[in-house]
Formats: sequence, C-alpha cells, structure tokens
Amino acid sequence: MTHLRLPRLLTIPALLTAAACGESDSIPVRTCDVTLTYAPRQSVADAVQVSGEWNNFASRPQLMTDRGDGVYTLRLEGLEPRDYGYRFVVGDKEQLDPENPYSRWVRAEEYSRLTVPDCRQPALELNRFTATPEGALEVDVSYLDGTDRAGPAGEGLVLTLDGTPRPEAYDAATGRFRLQVTGLEQGKHHVKVVARDSQGREAEPLYLPFWVEPERFRWESGLMYFAFTDRFHNAKPENDGPVADVDPIANYLGGDFAGITQKIEEGYFDALGVRTLWISPVDQNPEGRFIGTGGKYYTGYHGYWPSKPRQTQHRFGSLAELRALTAAAHKRGMRVIADLVLNHVHQEHPYWTTYGQEGWFNTAASCVCGTQDCDWEAQRLICKFTDYLPDFNWRSTDFVDQFAADTLWWLEQADFDGFRLDAVKHMEQVAGRTIRGKLKEITARTGTEFYLVGETFVGADGRSQIARYISPRELDGQFDFPLYWPLREAFADGQGLQRVDDAVRANEVFYAPGTLNSPFLGNHDVARFISQAAGQLQGDGSDPFGPNRPSTVVTDATAFEKMKYGFGFVLTQPGVPLVYYGDEVGLPGAGDPDNRRLMRFGDTLTPLERELLGFVQKLGQARIAHEALQTGARRTLRVESDLYVFQRDLPDGRGAVVAINRGAVERSLVVELMGGLAASTDTYADIFTGQTLQLAGTETVLVVPPRGVAVYVPQPE
Repeated sequence: MTHLRLPRLLTIPALLTAAACGESDSIPVRTCDVTLTYAPRQSVADAVQVSGEWNNFASRPQLMTDRGDGVYTLRLEGLEPRDYGYRFVVGDKEQLDPENPYSRWVRAEEYSRLTVPDCRQPALELNRFTATPEGALEVDVSYLDGTDRAGPAGEGLVLTLDGTPRPEAYDAATGRFRLQVTGLEQGKHHVKVVARDSQGREAEPLYLPFWVEPERFRWESGLMYFAFTDRFHNAKPENDGPVADVDPIANYLGGDFAGITQKIEEGYFDALGVRTLWISPVDQNPEGRFIGTGGKYYTGYHGYWPSKPRQTQHRFGSLAELRALTAAAHKRGMRVIADLVLNHVHQEHPYWTTYGQEGWFNTAASCVCGTQDCDWEAQRLICKFTDYLPDFNWRSTDFVDQFAADTLWWLEQADFDGFRLDAVKHMEQVAGRTIRGKLKEITARTGTEFYLVGETFVGADGRSQIARYISPRELDGQFDFPLYWPLREAFADGQGLQRVDDAVRANEVFYAPGTLNSPFLGNHDVARFISQAAGQLQGDGSDPFGPNRPSTVVTDATAFEKMKYGFGFVLTQPGVPLVYYGDEVGLPGAGDPDNRRLMRFGDTLTPLERELLGFVQKLGQARIAHEALQTGARRTLRVESDLYVFQRDLPDGRGAVVAINRGAVERSLVVELMGGLAASTDTYADIFTGQTLQLAGTETVLVVPPRGVAVYVPQPE
C-alpha cells in the first residue's frame, strides 16, 4: 500500500493517502512524505522490492525494509506532484499492490497507482466522527495549511449539516471545525466541510453521509425493487415528451421521479417489504430517435445512452425532484441505488465530442459487438454496443478520474446509497475497483456502507465470470443469472425442481462468504416470466413489435400459480432478492422493449393480479420480520420433481421452513430438521394459511397444501 503523509482521515488500507502535520503558529501544516507499505498475509522468505515509474522502472528495483513485524516499507523522496505506476517485486515475481484499488496503465501494462498531490494545496483532516442511533453527532475536523503556509482564507471555510451552514463550528484561531448535536431525526443525514487558503486554493471537501437508525442496516434484510423510471408511474404529465415516429413501446411513456416518490409516500414499497430501491440511469439522454435492435427506432427512455454529464433526464424530472425521491425513501429507512452506465456514452456526449481522440475512448481498435470478427466475449473490453455508443477506455487515467468524480457528484447531489453497475464484463476491472475505492474512503470516515451490484449477463454456467468481479475491493455481488436460468426452466416451464436445488447448491460452494448476489425472476433484458409461464411466447409471440405479442393481461390462473412458486423460492433465498417492476402483479411482455410496459396499479388490476400482489407482499413482510429469512443458513430438506422443502436457520435456533408443492394433492411428510432448528420444539405458522407446524427435530411432520407455497415462521410470543 502507499502512504502519502497527508490528512489522517484516510487510513484504510485501500487508500493512497494518510496524514501527518506539524504546527505553524496555531494552524497545522501538512507534509508530503511518501511511504510505500507492503503487508503480506503470510511471511515471505524472499526480498521485497518496488519497481516504479518515478525512476522509469529501473532495471534494479528498490529494496523495501522489514520494519520488524513482517511489514515492508520504502520512503520515497523528492517526487514531483503527479501519478506514478508501481509494482511490488517479491522474489522474482511482480504483483500489484493488493491493498490499493487504483490502477495506472503504463505502456499498455497495468500498475498500481500512486498519486502525489501538490502539497501547497490545503487539506482537511477528520479527527473524530461519531453518530449514535439516538441521534447524537460529534464531528471534529482540522484545516491543514499547505506547505507554503498561505493560511486559511478569511471566509469560505464552512461546515454544513444537512445543507445548513453551522458557522459556530469553525474556530479561525485554530483552524478547527467542531460540532456536537443531539436529537437528530431518524433517517439519513450528511455533514460537509469545505475550505480554502488565502490564495484561493481549495482543500478536497469532506462529504460525510450517515444514518440515524436503531440498528445496523443489512442489504439482505428486505427486497430490492427495480422501478424502471419511465415505465413505473407518471405523476407529472407536463414533463412528458415522446419523440415523433417511434413505436410507443420504444418511446417515452411518461414515468418520472415524482411518480416513484408518490408511490414511496403511498407506502407501495413498504407493503412489498422493499428495503432497496433501484432506479434507471438518471443522466440526460439524446432527444432524437436512433436505430436499435431489429432495425426499429428507439428513444433514450431507458437511460442507457448518456448524452450529458451531471444533468438529469428532464423528462424524469429535476435534480431537486430526484433528491426528493431519495429523501422520501430515506425517511422510511429505505436505500436508493442508481443505475450507473460505465461502458459508453452516446455520440452527442461532450466527453466524446471533446476527448474522443485523446485516449478516453476505444477508437481505432473498437468494433460493433456481435458483428463479423467482433465477438461479444473475445472483444468484450473494446467493442461498442452500436455505432452511436462510443466505448470508454478505462486505461485512460484522465478518463478514470473524470468518471470517478462524476460518480461521487451524483452520490452526493442525489444522496444515493450505492449503484447498479451496467455491463460489468465489458470494462477493465479498474472501473468497479475505482468506484469501490472511492466509496470505501467515505465508509472509513463514517461507517456508512454502500451497495455495489453488477450486471454480467451470462448463462447457467457463468459463475466464474460473475465471481471474478466480486470481492471486498470491487462488487458486493451480481445479479444471479446462473441461478435464473434453471429457476425459470423449472418454475415457468415446469421442469423438475431438482434443477433449482442443484443450482443453489452449486452457488453455495462457489461464491465466497459475504457475497451478496441478487436472485430474480425477471429483469428488463428478458421476456416476462408470466408470459413464458402462460405460453404466450410461442411462435411469433416473442416478437416485441409483432401483432401476436402477449396480450394486455394474463388470464391463465395456472401461470399465476407458477409465479407464486417462483416468488416463494426467490424471495426466501440468501442475498438481496430482486423484484422487477410489474412482476409482482404478473405484468406480461415479450422481449425488450415489450417487457417494459407501463406499470398498472389499484383498480386497473384484475383479481388474479391483485391476488399475486398480496402473495408477494406477505413474502416481503415475512422477510423483513424474520432474520432467518435474511441471513440464515439455507439447507435442503426434501426435493422431488414437484416438491421442494428447505429451511433457513440461525445459530440461536430461530428459523423458517419453506415448502413448494406443485402437485395436485396435499403432502404429509416427515422431514429431518438441521442446524439451528434441529433441537427446537417451537411452534411455527404458515404466513399464508396460519396452519401450524410443530418442530420436532428428525420427527417433524410437515403438511404441504396442494399447488401451493407454505412459509412457516415462529409464532408471535
């Protein structure tokens, strides 16, 4: 790892900067000693050295010194302010710094990135930050003068709490910001500190978001819901703006930020047990129409064609309306993540028009994915999705810095709690690692955690492709496509349930502990589950623009039964289960864009749709109420072609038993409870029928209703 002797606030291993300061009068002064640190997980017998760009990767690397505890250090002096690439050399093998998430490419090779700043610039040092569940806050920040001792400016040194300046927090004599507050409301808050010196040089601002809530939030505590912004709910028709001569299913339909906010405030997501809300990309997209799949015209209603940075899509609403959305969610303890488009921009974007020939994009080497000699996998890092979507070059340090800055801008301005990363496999891993590194810096200061979930579209055998991006240095998890395909074949097509159990067991031995993948029944890139379950996609019914695409509603009761089986499984799984908007009511649709129809609510729902909604709501509420359904171990108790029984259990003996019976007759069977439930004699009750289950270890008798789902949880005391 790399230490620059800068503000002490950056002390986690993944960061490049740490702090040290001296005293000048009463205002401390920063220093910029640079020390590289390598702390191997186990002792090494060979010499540890560093090969660095500061001496043009000299043929003889510089030797690091063992400080006596198995940690190796090297102090570097006289480095000019700039970026440098480096690698550790252990024995005869070079390696990247395992604790540094940031990379730099030098002569087409990847190195760890050391950034030496201009130490004449002032800095802010976080000395103390605490926030209690009862709403007490304490913040202590020091202004550090630059090395030329210009002194702080007479004004422009401000600490704000939730956007309100607190001038009493700053002591000009010492350069200290101190704030103590009690009685903060439950929900999300933030402190921000800005400062500059008498020469107008600005310190890197401190952004400190934090939560006041009774207990630590867990992402797996409830459901994640994708509210596809344009298709979810239209609360402000005045901002609608469909483009002429485009089929409505590929055009703007009017959904907006205000519509999502309205449903938050109505309690729609609370009733479903949603704890994480995922919304479409928020950036402005081009105004016109463009040829897409099948030679049809499309608009940017989906948000995946960014055309301007740091500007919301005006049809969705203003930045203030976006901030109102996140604020409404935060009042309910709900997190909001935004879709982040990292692979490309639209050709109208100023980054393309300004920097298209300056290394920010893959240009000469780029081809259109899927065309001749341009394989989706072999050229995945350089191919572009279509001609008008130039592909980012994540080996450009200047581009990486700009994109990271834009991401942090959105995080703060919109008050997001994480991101869904689009098309992960089409970018160098520096993309996810850089974003995670920046978020970890905030987490290290405040304890506030952020969720990064990736989308890597793979088949049932794609676990290794998914797993390569999941680690504490990158993504928390990914959408579980390897599980999705077997569960769709089993629950929608009626294949044996053993396929699902095999996939679940494969997951459990493949992914590292702590992985937060997201199982799902549907998403915006595949035809709707219920349309497959109802047989609507056969023949030319799968053509999203054709006359035989699925009808407006599904009337097949059997298809709704299949949806219940699928939801009964997905919403009781480990991880962060996803509900794709409309699946909770059985919204039909062929492939993209027909799978993105306008959402329907309330009186527009049929009895079958309302019944399914109530079913999903009970599952979501059960997950919130019972920790075992969130974090408990999962164990299969019985699996047959049409029967699947498993348990979730905690070490303290609490748990849940889930049973899916697709057969036409009631099943009474003896199951052998395991783990934390093996010794329990508690009485459980089914969340749907109230039927009780007496736990009795190896002699537990379970009755499963025909063509139904049962979720047994402890009865209230």
